[in-house]
Amino acid sequence: MPEVVNHTLIVEKLKNLTGSPGCYLWKNSEGEVIYVGKAKNLDKRIRNYLKDKQTDLKTRYLQREIFDLDWFATSTEKEALILEATLIKKHNPRYNVRLKDDKKYPYICVSLSEPYPMVFITRKIKDNGDRYFGPFTDVRTTREILDVILRIFPIRKVRQKLPLPKPKRPCLNFQMGRCLGPCQGTVPEDEYAVIVNQIIQFLEGKKEILANELTKRMDEYSGKLEFEIAARYRDMLGRLQIFRQKQTVVSMDGGDEDVIAFARKEDEGQVVLMEVRGGLLDNKKSFPLQGVQNSTEEEILSSFFRDYYMGAGMIPASIVVPFGLKEEGETVLDFLQEKTGFRPKLRFPKAGEKKSLLKIAEKNAELGLTERLLATHYKDQTVALKEIQEMFQLKEPPHIIECYDISHFQGSFPVASGVMFVEGKPFKQGYRKYNIRGHEGINDPGMMHEVISRRLQRIINEDGVMPDLIVIDGGPTQLGKACEAAVEAGAANLPMVGLAKKREEIYFPGENSPYSFDMNSPGMRLLRHLRDEAHRFGVEHHRSRRNREALTGLIREVPDIGLKRSKLLLQSFSGQKKIEEANIAELMKVPGIGEALAEKIYNYFRSSESQSADTGGIIIPENSSTNT
Repeated sequence: MPEVVNHTLIVEKLKNLTGSPGCYLWKNSEGEVIYVGKAKNLDKRIRNYLKDKQTDLKTRYLQREIFDLDWFATSTEKEALILEATLIKKHNPRYNVRLKDDKKYPYICVSLSEPYPMVFITRKIKDNGDRYFGPFTDVRTTREILDVILRIFPIRKVRQKLPLPKPKRPCLNFQMGRCLGPCQGTVPEDEYAVIVNQIIQFLEGKKEILANELTKRMDEYSGKLEFEIAARYRDMLGRLQIFRQKQTVVSMDGGDEDVIAFARKEDEGQVVLMEVRGGLLDNKKSFPLQGVQNSTEEEILSSFFRDYYMGAGMIPASIVVPFGLKEEGETVLDFLQEKTGFRPKLRFPKAGEKKSLLKIAEKNAELGLTERLLATHYKDQTVALKEIQEMFQLKEPPHIIECYDISHFQGSFPVASGVMFVEGKPFKQGYRKYNIRGHEGINDPGMMHEVISRRLQRIINEDGVMPDLIVIDGGPTQLGKACEAAVEAGAANLPMVGLAKKREEIYFPGENSPYSFDMNSPGMRLLRHLRDEAHRFGVEHHRSRRNREALTGLIREVPDIGLKRSKLLLQSFSGQKKIEEANIAELMKVPGIGEALAEKIYNYFRSSESQSADTGGIIIPENSSTNT
């Protein structure tokens, strides 16, 4: 036996081992959980780890580090499987293959727990009867799917508890035919439930069945001379057909299946899962993995099965994989059979259509892994995030940081910008633009209060993920107002700091004296990058708004400027240079604008400047949008 077996602590614990199913946790000398496993027989499995001459590379590495042991006995192997997944998420042991940041993956929820269900995006799964579809790996794709659903089906969009005590006037969605208007109390629950079931069919990928049902109902109501209801189904069918035309046919047998492949390099891996529904490629998901070093390919695939399918909302009839699964993967299939009533069929294609799909998935996995490793190599911000954690005494390095900035000129055209960095890198999907609504004149603190209030309220309404840190571009006054907004939104513990521009000093809530840190340290460089990106994004939005305002007057005063030319002007100058500051040659570069029209535009703004000067107005010179 290896030397570790003679350790007194483990030897004593071995005496109490049971032959029941359960989970075991190997720990190192510092008490850190380094591996979590599941077993049908705890006694047999654990003792196998302690034998000499192990052929498994990962087990040999474990033997060098294990110092302590813990285990949990369960009644069944299914309970052990569920417990294993929970313990891996809790301890994040480095020798386990696991999904990275799986807790952040979004789902689409159909709230069946309500009389009149809604459809929305969430990251929290509740055991209350609601139906969840996912997980999805890309928030933008998830929003696009939700948008398609809300356009096709007349489901309610407004969050409210129905039925209402007193019916109210329906919103604009009802007038546009995008909602049946359950808030007015005239829609029976069973009629509304028909639409909800159709949405579930859509999310399950049964679009051919759904199309047939819509056609049948359209003909049925048309035959009853109920043309208004028939027209509703006609419109739904038309929008569904438009959506289906955009999908790619990848399987001629028209079945439902998942195609899974992965790539690996050192301790990193990437899984690609292609969802084929009704023979059409419905979605492609990409999952980053960690802890794959020294793991077999069967172990990697089986671990992904555990992490993904135990929380998946839709299980297909067959799953295409490159090879067989270990015992753990088979246990997952047993779990799915008990959960869904059928056991998915595993396919291992050697040639033909299925093999071609598998190769496509493998190629996408390789490309995804290469792209991610390159990005990590050149933009790794681990040191900077760790430093920020220490600077601001956070519980852990901030995974999501947001920064907010106010832009205006002497109080005119006030806007705000919000940028998001994930793992220290810009996350463009999380960028936000704001037009200030509730303040006029120069009132940066009040504007900051408005923006933070709107941002936090949206996160709460959409059940989103709160950032780990918010950076305010400004001093103690702006920071104080931002903190007030957080308290009002019920997020008083949300970490916030202010970053002043003049001396690059940091302000903490409730303190008027700033703190100075090494300006060239990784943490401060990242914070400056964040602040500068918010400033750039805000100035760009400010210029765009000014250009739109300038175009409004231009279209009104110069007859030859129509909608088409105004759009071209805006595209050419937005974020680069203001239209009113362009010379004739620059204006002539815009398609559709000749010399005569360019002169009219040029003279219009020169005339405006003259009138403004005569009345004491303010003329804004080049690059004068201030950021305060």
